[in-house]
Amino acid sequence: MTPPTLNITEETYVIDSSDSLSISCRGQHPLEWAWPGAQDAPVPEEKDGEDTGTVRDCEGTDTRPYCKVLQLQEAHANNTGSYRCYYKYIKARIEGTTAASTYVFVRDWEQPFINKPDTLLVNRKDSTWVPCLVSIPGLNVTLRSQSSALQPDGQEVVWDDRRGMRVPTPLLRDALYLQCETTWGGQAFLSNPFVVHITGNELYDIQLFPKRSLELLVGEKLVLNCTVWAEFNSGVTFDWNYPGKQVSSASLAGAVPESSPGIPVAAHTHPGLAHTYFPLSQEPLSDREVFLCQGKLRV
Repeated sequence: MTPPTLNITEETYVIDSSDSLSISCRGQHPLEWAWPGAQDAPVPEEKDGEDTGTVRDCEGTDTRPYCKVLQLQEAHANNTGSYRCYYKYIKARIEGTTAASTYVFVRDWEQPFINKPDTLLVNRKDSTWVPCLVSIPGLNVTLRSQSSALQPDGQEVVWDDRRGMRVPTPLLRDALYLQCETTWGGQAFLSNPFVVHITGNELYDIQLFPKRSLELLVGEKLVLNCTVWAEFNSGVTFDWNYPGKQVSSASLAGAVPESSPGIPVAAHTHPGLAHTYFPLSQEPLSDREVFLCQGKLRV
């Protein structure tokens, strides 16, 4: 399969804030774009949420008849990120095979950091990435906690303009929060903070109740309970596969939405235990239906 191609061939591309951006993509199959802040399937010729991005058709070639161009009329720091063009009707998005991308930095000297406040889950891995995302490549960045400061040494502590800072996990065990800092023009800039949450990383068992096949009469209520046994403080995400499931994932992690027919509901969480329920009381079922529950540790 011939991959789609972009008119921007660089792996990273740098523009300044308020500049316009235009990236065209050509390929052998129908194309779609994904970019920072955009929906998975942006609507052509319509503004997408807070972005000023639009996607429109453009002229293809004999060997690549499909073409779509992504345009930002006035880029901002928060538009920094990966811009990916992919074959719309092919599920697997493989760089160099079904997708092509470039990473765009939108330099804003008044907003060098673009990450939002977040919780950083730290487990027993050898190292942890602290995602202090930047709009300007090549900055000198220091990672600060309430009691220490770390600078990249190129070996144990590593800085990556697109990923943030990689730090040996033991150095983060006593941190309550983390912030990245840089200095430009004599002024210090701090990123939004990360609250550090130490987690487990062992999933011991998962069971679906009832364990045996069920026989129901028409109109009877079906409730399935999926339970995970995991190490204390482990973050668990549930994913249900069920009849009539929409394309979007039904991943559940800690929220407790209101129960409704045919929708999986994240429920009680106890130390070492996490539950999710699947209530179904009104939707019609065929003679035989299969329900699958998967539990995964959030990394």
